[in-house]
Amino acid sequence: MDLDALIHSLLRQGCKVSFLALGEYFLPREQRDRNAREEYRAFGVTCLTPGDDVASPGWKGIEEALQQIGPSLDTCIPCRVSCGGAAYDRLRAAFPSARMIFYACDLHFLREERAARLEGDHTALKAVEVTRDNEFAIMRRADATLVVSSYEKNLLRQELPEALVVHLAFPRPSAEGEGWDARRDIGFIGNFGHRPNEDAVRYFLEHVWPDLAVRMPDCRFLIVGAGAPDWLTEWAEKDARLIVLGHVPDLGAVLNSLRITVAPLRYGAGTKGKVLSSLSHGVPCVMTSVAAEGFDFTPQLKELVVADLPQDVVDAIVALYTQASRWEMVVRHGRDLILQNHTPEKLDAALAQLLRLDAAGR
Repeated sequence: MDLDALIHSLLRQGCKVSFLALGEYFLPREQRDRNAREEYRAFGVTCLTPGDDVASPGWKGIEEALQQIGPSLDTCIPCRVSCGGAAYDRLRAAFPSARMIFYACDLHFLREERAARLEGDHTALKAVEVTRDNEFAIMRRADATLVVSSYEKNLLRQELPEALVVHLAFPRPSAEGEGWDARRDIGFIGNFGHRPNEDAVRYFLEHVWPDLAVRMPDCRFLIVGAGAPDWLTEWAEKDARLIVLGHVPDLGAVLNSLRITVAPLRYGAGTKGKVLSSLSHGVPCVMTSVAAEGFDFTPQLKELVVADLPQDVVDAIVALYTQASRWEMVVRHGRDLILQNHTPEKLDAALAQLLRLDAAGR
């Protein structure tokens, strides 16, 4: 996840990091996972998680955790408008001299607006205004705002010219994998707790898969991600070529077997990790314009992998699946994109520059 990359970048730069999982304080005690942050602890991160370092749930527990961190903190990075952003005033009160850098992750109001318009939900559209106002209010007050999409940086530059907005392109390790002839099948990657993923898979199965299944009768569709809904499991029971894998501990092993992945997202925001993971493992990803948003694709790569209409999606998949030379071209372009924009070194340099600029401006 992108938060992992951010934390490890801070550690590489010699920062002492404390991690406070605000959302977990509001879960019932039986749902709290004490071991969820053991990996962070192994790297020297102080993890203030419910049921472990702090006993009290809710805001009381959060305030106790803030006291443990202490007033000497020099940089605070609240994440997401609905989580760290909701505690912005408490964080500012606890750390009055700290730099406040808001990590938006993705623009929540943009994702919500697209979903509401797609579904024709006028009530949801009104709620979008609240999310937008909240996000913009935090960005105006913060010393800087981090976004993961170049598209969203440009959008905010127009909407909030007074805010310092920094684009951080998160890294993925580039992995050499099997060649075209050793791979089979297509796949989708995504946690189904995230609504755009469920919508994307349903759309793909209803509008793309029927034609694709006829044109490529030996191809299977593998779906990776926790929380698969009941309707998807039932669909798979009726279609032997639809494989619901659920959560897999080693995503790389699955990606190294697939010939193509798909990202048929109809709404969303931010930079899509499923696209990054696929390209970094040498797997072409056929995606919608929404999924491609925020990437600096070359015109040639965009022409080969970006499609929105169902028939265009089918044609793009079939062409890549059946033409080794075309497939290899996309693999090369994808790896070049990763190496140019999505490395730990690029992230470290951008974050270090932000911290220096922010410190100089205070």
